[in-house]
Amino acid sequence: MRVSRVLPEQAALPIQSYFSNGQPGDLVASLAHVPEVLTVAMPFIGQMLGPSSLSERVKEIVVLGVSALQGCQYCTDTHTVVAHQSGLSQREILVLRQASNDDVFVEPAEVILWHLVQTLGGGLVDSAQTEQAMTQMTQHWLEFEMVEITMLVSTTIMLNRYCIAMNIPVSEAHQV
Repeated sequence: MRVSRVLPEQAALPIQSYFSNGQPGDLVASLAHVPEVLTVAMPFIGQMLGPSSLSERVKEIVVLGVSALQGCQYCTDTHTVVAHQSGLSQREILVLRQASNDDVFVEPAEVILWHLVQTLGGGLVDSAQTEQAMTQMTQHWLEFEMVEITMLVSTTIMLNRYCIAMNIPVSEAHQV
């Protein structure tokens, strides 16, 4: 890790709840250096990754796919475990981890979702490809789902960039 972990006894009063069970994990322990950011970031991240109208399966297709495309080892390994728990098959997980174009997704909505993830989650975003992907989304996804999926892609990219820059290590429980 590029910064030290804030220890429970060092945690500022407004963020002590994150340390109530001991060390909260490296992501939170690094964000704890700036309590004002932690107290805003973690509820937002929890909202985006937590239960919503989107299934866990859909969320993990997005998060694992984007994380692999971004090259974030921490998020890719962590969400490989979560994706497996969310019911994705080993073959689907392998396709997402390798960001390949294998035709593993057969449901039309998931095919279009994977195309959107590849369009938005990689390097430079091409506006013509984005327009095409978003137009395809309207065929199988409701507007509120499109908003949430797009915010989930964006949130994942933000987390990927942070974890890569801060060199957040993968916990033993999530090492693949």
